[in-house]
Amino acid sequence: MSETDNRLHRLFERYIANTCTREELEELLAAVKQWPANDALRLAMEQHWRNSRDTAGIPDAEAKLEHLLTSTRPSTDQQEQENLTPVIPVRRAYRWRYAAAAVVAVGLGAMGYFYLQRSPTPSAIVQHNILKQDVPPGGNKAMLTLADGSTVALDSASGHVMQQGNTSIHLQNGRLQYDVNGASDAASLNTLTTPRGGQYQLVLPDGSKVWLNAASRLKYPTAFIGKERVVELEGQGYFEIAKKAGQPFKVRVHNLEVLALGTSFDIMAYDDERTMNATLLDGAVKVSVNKETTLLKPGQQAAVIRGADAIAVNKVNTEQVIAWKNGYFSFVDADIHTIMRQLSRWYDVEVSYADGMPQGLFSGEIGKGLTLAQALETLEQARVHFKIEHDRHIVILPE
Repeated sequence: MSETDNRLHRLFERYIANTCTREELEELLAAVKQWPANDALRLAMEQHWRNSRDTAGIPDAEAKLEHLLTSTRPSTDQQEQENLTPVIPVRRAYRWRYAAAAVVAVGLGAMGYFYLQRSPTPSAIVQHNILKQDVPPGGNKAMLTLADGSTVALDSASGHVMQQGNTSIHLQNGRLQYDVNGASDAASLNTLTTPRGGQYQLVLPDGSKVWLNAASRLKYPTAFIGKERVVELEGQGYFEIAKKAGQPFKVRVHNLEVLALGTSFDIMAYDDERTMNATLLDGAVKVSVNKETTLLKPGQQAAVIRGADAIAVNKVNTEQVIAWKNGYFSFVDADIHTIMRQLSRWYDVEVSYADGMPQGLFSGEIGKGLTLAQALETLEQARVHFKIEHDRHIVILPE
């Protein structure tokens, strides 16, 4: 076997094992374009077919190829998926769990692909209304509420906002930054609120960085004095905490408290979500709810069901958890409700469901730079049908 043949064998094996890098996946897709003329790739797949019972009964080589490549989950890492072009047509697979569709939609510097895992059902053709006026993606916008109750609308502008005591407040391209000049013996509370369809970054007086997701709120002091640094969160935020010996950092969310010393973590606690989740990326945090306490290691997530005291700790894909911060939505085995809750916050739309809504679990990514129409088109590739009752009310239809 030639070196080229060996290379294609290894690429195909890495694809099946879901360990391809972006460059390897592109190389394999280029080889697939030459199907069925590429003998080395055909030999590699024939060897896999002989070792797999999943492809038994599939009638021809082309169907086997499409089955293998559409029923194997690609990597969901943003860097590996960005700018890939689909070259593989999608057909119905012949096993009970299958990838119904996969598509890469490039627009506004973003991407998206989706596939569905569920029992095969007859394909439905549904007519839906076209958006009369497309809805743009969310962007950098927030409202700053000062201690006296006055408010300042924030966007992506830059410049000096105001002075509060020894603290200067600046805007820098969608980021609000607090700079403390000298010691402070007093502090007032400020609140940063992002609307539906908004996001914003914040640099706290101690240098800690916070990214606020859509429909979120953070209350914090203009200077951290005393024995601890405390902020209050609603919604979702990603934190990179500046180390400060002798002054631990706490985030309070309802009855949940996260205690950190220089570390990076995400907290998701929307009122319409069943659980509150704290996910650790780096360092160490202590998560407490009422009398229950647990320590997290990097890559772990603490989940607390609302109204309960128990803390469940699970290993998670942290890149998926903070995908919202990095410019895209990422879902793995998510139901349609989970997906649409996130989209509704980002595009500021209402979502309702007709009887017999899509069942099963969906996996894929949608770029946050896509318009609403582009995002919905991506979902349609996984046979999610919808209608638009008016420009900001989406009805999810049965199959």
